[in-house]
Amino acid sequence: MPRVTIPQWDERYAALSMCVGAYFAVRLAQLLVSPLVPSLQGTFGVSRGTIGVILTGMWLVYACSQVPSGAAGDRYGPRRVVLLALGCTTAAALALAAAPSALTFGAFALLLGVGAGLYYTPATALLADRFDDVGRVIGVHRVGSQVAGLVAPALAALVGARFGWRVAVGSGALVAAVCLGVALWRGPTAVTPRRRPATDGGAAVRPHALVGVLTRPPVAFSAALAAIGEFAALATLSFLPAFLVEHYGLSLSAAGALFGAYFVVVAALQPVSGWASDRFGRDTVTGALFTAGAVGYTALAVGGELALAVPAVALVGVAMAWGPPVQSRAVDALADAERGVGFGAVRTAYILVGALGPAVVGTLADTAGWTAGFGLLAGVLGLGAVALVLSHLVEPKQRLRGSYWRL
Repeated sequence: MPRVTIPQWDERYAALSMCVGAYFAVRLAQLLVSPLVPSLQGTFGVSRGTIGVILTGMWLVYACSQVPSGAAGDRYGPRRVVLLALGCTTAAALALAAAPSALTFGAFALLLGVGAGLYYTPATALLADRFDDVGRVIGVHRVGSQVAGLVAPALAALVGARFGWRVAVGSGALVAAVCLGVALWRGPTAVTPRRRPATDGGAAVRPHALVGVLTRPPVAFSAALAAIGEFAALATLSFLPAFLVEHYGLSLSAAGALFGAYFVVVAALQPVSGWASDRFGRDTVTGALFTAGAVGYTALAVGGELALAVPAVALVGVAMAWGPPVQSRAVDALADAERGVGFGAVRTAYILVGALGPAVVGTLADTAGWTAGFGLLAGVLGLGAVALVLSHLVEPKQRLRGSYWRL
């Protein structure tokens, strides 16, 4: 009888699967903290403002870790840095669960920001080295983060109510530890990536080198687009449930269900937007997503009925699938040897700017109302869409592959 050969699992997809699971783990460990704020207040006797400062510190450290993680990936290999990120996340989440005071909790939250911040840039470089269709792959990769956003509130509520907040936070450490074990056991060690010029990693972290990368027009424009998207994404993540309760009069459970639906839309569209950007161009897809978001935020700002809130939230979820086309645009604009530290610099820049979103929208909502706060988000995304149209009109026809409009 002829011998039947069963094809082996493509090691590229082993790497992609590992990264999706790892991104879910590191993001879950971060997102488990926010739903447990009331329990943390009761345990440590601190205000919401104090907990807010701790969480802000975690995200700022997360942003500032992007460049070092990219440099480390260039020097030591991205897989090693991904493993380090999972290990650091596991240790930080365990330490958070055992923190005896608010001060130590804050210190361990910073460590969690470091661990999570080490992850994404080298993981993106690892995948970009193995796949040609970068947009689709980034989209699939980002599903891990979006699913974590959907799971974290429910997991925190269920486990926290039954076993307490320490066990809930510790569950994030357990997930990260499992992903670390799987990565060590069946990680993509056999993958042979496309050859890249050797770099010394750390030398490329000199400030003038980073400024040179970030001020290159295609990179700078990509970072600006990402900052617009991140500004809206973090503001939405922070305030959408409260906005639905206070502006639309929804119950907490109804607002939570609609917030969960938002995450479902975002997660489902990540691979789609990535594939579409590979097929139709980065800017075409980004412009369409930003336009949908501007319409969605406008409808939310001026409306007051549930019948309008549902499609408006869906449009906002569509817009928040901007990550794959915009990040692919940045990757396209970087040379192979720059994809570690260069992409890290881009992420640091746009996350730091985007982190202003909750503060600006929250302050505006306090002083001028929710309509003004969400109206600002509509204006920001509309401005991004207009900038893309203008860039198409004024830039020369010779553009980087995938970063032009194909109408």
